[in-house]
Amino acid sequence: MFIFSNQRFSEGVAKATKENMAAFIPFGIGSHTCVGFKFAIDQAKIALTMILQCNSFITLSPAYVHSPAQMLTTHRQYGVQVMLYFKA
Repeated sequence: MFIFSNQRFSEGVAKATKENMAAFIPFGIGSHTCVGFKFAIDQAKIALTMILQCNSFITLSPAYVHSPAQMLTTHRQYGVQVMLYFKA
């Protein structure tokens, strides 16, 4: 039986996870990958497709500058601001 012990976080998250960089990856990594990972990704793609079919979109700032940031994966440092307009 597993019992939650908040004492293991007293010296920080890094010590609690034993320096495991994959501890907070939502679907896991390697041999411990979640069995629902592909299903969840497919559902996200379907939801995004449905949103884009029902809406037209335009970026907020024409002065947007792509600025990639290196973390565990490459992502946009400041995000992408998008406004959705409902198609009448």
